[in-house]
Amino acid sequence: MNLPAPIWRRCIAAVYDGLLLVGLWMVALVIDTVVRDLFALDRNWAALRAYLFLVGLCFFSWSWTHGGQTLGMRTWRLRVQRSNGLPLRWLDAALRYALMLLCWGIVLTPALLQLPQLAGRANAATIAAGALLAVAAGLLSTALDTRRRAPQDRLSRTELVVLPAESRR
Repeated sequence: MNLPAPIWRRCIAAVYDGLLLVGLWMVALVIDTVVRDLFALDRNWAALRAYLFLVGLCFFSWSWTHGGQTLGMRTWRLRVQRSNGLPLRWLDAALRYALMLLCWGIVLTPALLQLPQLAGRANAATIAAGALLAVAAGLLSTALDTRRRAPQDRLSRTELVVLPAESRR
């Protein structure tokens, strides 16, 4: 049986995968810009958000359903699996991805509220404090969970485990 992934290892793998996702989104934006320019189309922000969501969904879902690892998870010997130990199905992966984005959105909210166009909002400090409390509650619940499941793991019935080190010969 594999051990649950510690929080620090999860976070480092998430940073790796976050950088990779930003790179994929940048390529997707270049493709969007080229297509819009070729066909003289106006920017549709809702369609662009949906497109970027689908790019990330395809990346994470394919990785998680084909071996249970993204590049960052492979580097840190982590694998995502269903709570019963079986590999993720596409629906499991899609749910986990959507919940993961929601969780990271909450984590990044205090930093985003420092942007000039958002910092002046009357309720920015209250929203930031609420987000920080939610992050602290999520981290505490992950630390107290015997299988170290984050909120997105519990809600999607998945878990992140550490794979054994390969023996070097």
